[in-house]
Amino acid sequence: MQKFKKSLLFFSVLFSVVAGAQPVIIAGTASSYKGQEIVANSFKDLITYTPLKVGACIVDDSGRFSIQLADIKTSQYLYVSIGNQQGSIYVSPGNTYHVIFPEQDSTQYENPYTTHSIDLTFIVNDSDNINNLIIDFNDQFDEFWKQDYVYFVKKEGPHYLDSFYVSMQHHYANIKNSYFKAYIEYNLAEIGINIMEGTKTLGEKYLKNKPVLYHNYEYMKFFNDYFNGYLEQLALTTRGADISNYINGGNYQDLLDVLKINPLLKTNDSLCSLVLLKGLYDLYYGESYYQKSIKALLTSIASQSNIEENKIIANDMLHSFSEVSNGAGSPDFALKDSKGIVNSILDFRGKYLYLSFYKSNSDQCLSELSVVASLAKKYGKKINFVSISEDKNINEMQHFLEQNKIFTWPFLYDDGGKILEKYDVKSLPEFFLINPQGKFFLSPADAPSHGIELIFDKLLERKKPNNQ
Repeated sequence: MQKFKKSLLFFSVLFSVVAGAQPVIIAGTASSYKGQEIVANSFKDLITYTPLKVGACIVDDSGRFSIQLADIKTSQYLYVSIGNQQGSIYVSPGNTYHVIFPEQDSTQYENPYTTHSIDLTFIVNDSDNINNLIIDFNDQFDEFWKQDYVYFVKKEGPHYLDSFYVSMQHHYANIKNSYFKAYIEYNLAEIGINIMEGTKTLGEKYLKNKPVLYHNYEYMKFFNDYFNGYLEQLALTTRGADISNYINGGNYQDLLDVLKINPLLKTNDSLCSLVLLKGLYDLYYGESYYQKSIKALLTSIASQSNIEENKIIANDMLHSFSEVSNGAGSPDFALKDSKGIVNSILDFRGKYLYLSFYKSNSDQCLSELSVVASLAKKYGKKINFVSISEDKNINEMQHFLEQNKIFTWPFLYDDGGKILEKYDVKSLPEFFLINPQGKFFLSPADAPSHGIELIFDKLLERKKPNNQ
């Protein structure tokens, strides 16, 4: 169950549900982040979770900020971020939310490419706004769980969960916010999955003859978990024996017809199409299907579907498929080393290239680079080693190398992080293994301390018969 517990200060009671797009304001303090950008983000869709920046401002010299969101049409989940710190918030049209962004925690900045969840403190003058309602519901659930946990151990949980749901419907009978109603329903649906309530029962309760809530975070969390691996598993059955051929042949309608064998999907075109989209997304990196065929299917859906949301999701999927994948050509670069000499990736063709991205003030990066030093000493004549620095400036890289004389392979400086973006690096350190022809052999590759040496040995063994 998604937890959303924050500390609050209540001042008065006022609640209204307003239809149509109305301005939303998220205002407050972020004392540790003066001069930095604070961003409110949504998602373009909740299968790829493609981020969508919906508003931003700079924290002023007094530590205050005010983000204005002009086009909020319905209640929705957002996250507010500064750098790699992000906190959850739910917003409804026409409301103002006062929050305190917590002080910086230095331990969370050691790796700036790792996201850290933080708890916002809400100071609000509307004790029935959706954030307060969610906090109240989570408190109610905690009490229920403490009292009735024993029944879940005895595998009698579904009955008590249903009773709790009914009691919550009565408890919030006067609340009209439809997002909050769905928040309750699909958080409990997710609990149903966790306690292994029957798939058929869950489908009947939460999906059959119900609308697809494309923009409800909790509904889509349940949907993604409920249909996790569904298309792949169906393809292994007699009924789904033709799925592989239909995918590789680009037969969109035939795929929908196979899925409609499931009574849940037979009369719900939106849900059926969404299940197919999720299935194609999950299968893209599998070994049994042609990626080009999946892309072709998604291109057709993006241009021809009569369901607008599915067009958006198909487009997001096409954009999300990283070009930095096994078999793809590695992006070019031409970067300066510590002496100012430009090195191109073409300089390292002809051998396998073990490429690393790092930041010198990270203990984890330093630890892995120390292992690279041993690997470079052992394999350096047969494998190229290159490290790309993501330090603030080239002087930091130079100072780092002066302090670590054992690092003797090429170190290059990525000015502005442009190559980091090209390689879609999400965390540091990150490693890639590129073949002699310049294509990704492993993307990402195992870290030095996690078995890459075994891969090196196999690659070099493979070459021996050809050299004899």
